[in-house]
Amino acid sequence: MNSASGPLLAGLTATARAAAHARSPACPCGAATLADRPDGTVVRHADTVAKAHPPDTIPAELTSRLTLAAHHPDILLPPVDPTPVALHGRLVTLWPYGTPVDPGDPDAAPWEAAAAL
Repeated sequence: MNSASGPLLAGLTATARAAAHARSPACPCGAATLADRPDGTVVRHADTVAKAHPPDTIPAELTSRLTLAAHHPDILLPPVDPTPVALHGRLVTLWPYGTPVDPGDPDAAPWEAAAAL
């Protein structure tokens, strides 16, 4: 994992930490880089995940997808905030840490409900 620049990764980690500990600055936990690819860098801190989207992400399209997720929490993981923020030339979104779709049991995901959108 080495596609994210040092300042981006450091800033993303700080953003996740600030969101995870918005009510209490005390922090006994550490951060973990979950993904570091050209199509996105993802950092987890406690129960919060920060994602830096690709540099060519179109803000209006991303905001539309975030708004959709925020309005359908029964079938999509809603973001912490449906408005992305800029960080080192990338749009960043914040998410609660959730369990991803199990690759061994993909049918357990609510695909039919999502298709109704």
